[in-house]
This record gives sequence, C-alpha cells and structure tokens, in this order.
Amino acid sequence: MITDQQIPKIEEFRSWPALAFYVDALSRMSRGKVTCSSGDPAPADLCAAEAWSLSLPKNDGAWLIRVDRPKDPEGPLAWREPALIRMLSAMQENLGGPRTINHWPAAVRATWQLVTGHPCRPMTLAEVASCVGLSAGYLGEQFEKITGSSFKRILRDERMARACEMLEDSGQRIAEIAAKMGGLSLSQFNRSFVAATGISPTEWRRNYAVRKPAEYGPTPETS
Repeated sequence: MITDQQIPKIEEFRSWPALAFYVDALSRMSRGKVTCSSGDPAPADLCAAEAWSLSLPKNDGAWLIRVDRPKDPEGPLAWREPALIRMLSAMQENLGGPRTINHWPAAVRATWQLVTGHPCRPMTLAEVASCVGLSAGYLGEQFEKITGSSFKRILRDERMARACEMLEDSGQRIAEIAAKMGGLSLSQFNRSFVAATGISPTEWRRNYAVRKPAEYGPTPETS
C-alpha cells in the first residue's frame, strides 16, 4: 500500500520515475505501508523500531520515505527484511548520492518486472540478458547496483514468497508446490526454502497455515 502525504502534487512525485519505481518495489517487498512525503530532511536514516526510513534531497527540502515494519518481528515476512534494507541502501546511493539517476535502466526495469511478475517461470540470468541484449555479467552487475540484491537472490526470494502463500492458503502437497517453482526438484526447493526463510516448508505450513497476514498488508488474491 503506497500513500502520499504532504505532497502538493502527486505528479511531482511521479515525475521522478526512479523514485516512483523504488517506492512501488518497496511496497511489493514489504506488503505493508510505504509513505512518501515531502518536508525537512530526516535526522537519521534507515532502521528504527517501527519503520525503515530515509530522506532524499529535493530542491525545496527532501523526500521522506518510510516503510512500516511488520508488527510481529517473528512473523512470516521477517525473512524478507535483509533484501528490503539492501534496496533502501541502494535507493539512498542511487537517488541521494553524487550520481543521481532519473530512471531505472530499461534492462533492469524489464528484468525486475519479469522476475517479480513471473517468478515461477524457468529462467536464468543468461537467458534474460539475451532477451534484453546485454551480457549476463553486465546485466547482473547493473541489477544488483539498482536493487541491492543479485538476480539470483531476488528470483529465489520471489519464488519462495509464492511458495509461502501456497503453503499458507492451499492444501497442495509440498512436492506439488515445488514442481511449480521454475523447474526446481523437491530437494532443490527444500534447500532454497530453508536458505530464504530459515525454516523448512513443513515448519512454515505448521506455523503459518492458519494465520492470515492481514496485519502485514493486503493478501494476494487466489483463484
């Protein structure tokens, strides 16, 4: 959920495409409330008890970005915090540093949209790079510079986030869920799941299947 406070014109916020894309990405990763407002520069950045926040320079002050933290620090979204913090750090560097960008590079934007929109498709960095006309090494470098995380890490996390939803909201067997994760074998899926979340798929289902994460933001619709 994205909200805009104290902004005379929403168009002013949206006129900086890189900022708008970062805010959209943060909202997706946090599944919570992301607030973008204009005002005086914040005295401290990034981590706080209730929210992550940073300020970005603006002609007449600063953009203030606040991402509310989950109410339950042990809840089902806690495992995504490291990637979210890395993105905030990348955002600070790319929008508040000496080499401010106005847009995400087109190839990075297309890759992000593919990985987050269709994570269950089989794909490799080399295959995506070929589609956008870049070498895998260069695309990977640019992707990590903008998002703060590697292509492989974001793809894994997006797949495991989908798997978490299936474990919570469906009665599908774990092997059936694994088969939908881009061609992963059951053993590969289990290893990836533990690496991402810190617990096994079985433990995740036992801990969270009866919990509905309304306190963390909107729950994706299921068909």
